[in-house]
Order: sequence, then structure tokens, then C-alpha cells
Amino acid sequence: MSKDQQQADKGRLHQLQQDFMAYLLQGEPGPALADRLKRQIRDQGGISLDTRIGIYANAYRVRLTEVLETDHPNLALYLGDDLWNTLTSAFIQARPSQFRSLRDFGDALPDFLRQHPQFNQDPILADIAAFERRLLNAFDAPEQPRAAFEQLQGLAPALWPGCRLRFHPSVQLFKCHSNAVESWQALKQGQAPAAADYSAQRAWLLWRGESRLTEFISLAPYQLALLEGFLAGEDFATQCAAMLAYVDADQAPVTVLQSLQAWFSMGLIARLDPGRQG
Repeated sequence: MSKDQQQADKGRLHQLQQDFMAYLLQGEPGPALADRLKRQIRDQGGISLDTRIGIYANAYRVRLTEVLETDHPNLALYLGDDLWNTLTSAFIQARPSQFRSLRDFGDALPDFLRQHPQFNQDPILADIAAFERRLLNAFDAPEQPRAAFEQLQGLAPALWPGCRLRFHPSVQLFKCHSNAVESWQALKQGQAPAAADYSAQRAWLLWRGESRLTEFISLAPYQLALLEGFLAGEDFATQCAAMLAYVDADQAPVTVLQSLQAWFSMGLIARLDPGRQG
């Protein structure tokens, strides 16, 4: 076989692959695409072309629907079968997979829910979806060694003010203005969730513990401020000053130290970056 013929065969194969994927993504091929497919794919075993490629198209959508339900089981429960089917069909149509791994397929689901006119009237839906994505991210984060509280205790006093924390990759913060997490917890326990409540901002900390179980806890405002500061790279002295908005001056260092001790015991801290001795 000549090199030109090999190149021509590769070109035809590539075109067939592109046409077949276009059909899977579009569902209903236009006239030009349908004509090319009919010229490249034969009827076989008494099964027509339309039936054969329709089987593949249906299987493709079923697989993507299964992926979404695996990643978002409690969102599916919250919506119920009919609305869940409506959501997944609309999402697959609007956001066809562009990823090599199906793990990333649902990343755009929270934004889709915020934008879609049938679902954006209930912001709790996007919040539940976003929380479930955070759980996935925490579970899938790479493993790293975790620091012990004794390492902090062993620092020279002069190094404490400039000390910064580096967190385990699984650590995630989640903020929303709904009772999405409480609803998620109710569904997880087989209970009916309360009505959507948008009365206040809520904050949550998620991480994967040393037992490799994903965990989460709610955060008080001062805890959120403390975590956000340290995650942004602020040092111990700066974070003690930030606590003055929540506690008395003599309590600020104690509040920070107690929080740090808890974080170390929870396995949140990967390492310390001590400040320089002045």
C-alpha cells in the first residue's frame, strides 16, 4: 500500500470518527452528516443504519446519565425522577462531554443549574450540586504527609509571628446562602429535607481524613475568617489581629492556637512555613 493511500485511509477513518462523534453529540444528524454516515456504515444482520447508530447514541446518553447520578445521588433524590431526567437530558445536550475522563463531566453542572431558566429559580439546586462536587474533589485529592501539632510546638518563639500553614490538598471551603448541606444530610439519612431556606450564609469545611473518609463540618464566622486567611497565605500574627473582630485582644492568640491544634488533629495541615527570626 502506497504512502498516499495510507494517508487517504487515515483521512477517511478520521472523518468517520468525527462524523460518528458528531452524531452522538447531536442526537439527530443533519442531511449532510446523515448522508456521509450512510455512505460509510453498512446495514448488517438485518439491522438498519439508523437502528445501529441509534443504539450507540442511546448507550452514550445512558452512560453519561449514570455518571451524573453516581456523582450527584442526593441532588437526584431532591429533584425526583421526572425533574432529574429533564435536567440530565438538558445538560447532556447543552454540555456534551469534552473530557477524556468522565470524572470531570459534571464539573459544569452547578453553573448550568444557576443559568437554566427551569432550575435557577431554586438556587438550592446549584448549591447541592456544588457541595457534591466539593465532596468529589476532596475524595480525589492527592495524598500528602500531614504535619503534627508537635512540629508547631517545637518552633522557636521568634518564628511564630511569621509562621504560615500549608494545607492538605483535600481541604475545601464551601459557602452558600441556602440550607443545601442540611438538605443533603437529610437525604443521605433517608429523611425528607426541610423547605429551602435562604435566610443566612452558611460555611462548611471539607477534607479527606487520614482514614481516607471524606468529612465536613460547619464553620462559625470566626473559623471561616481564620481558615480563609491561612489558606490565602497569611501568617500567625496577621490572623491573630484578624480575630480582634470576633474576640477580645487577650483571647485572640488563644483562639488561633486552639483552632490550629484542632486542625492538626483533623489532619488538615500538610506542613509549616516558619517565619524568619528577626
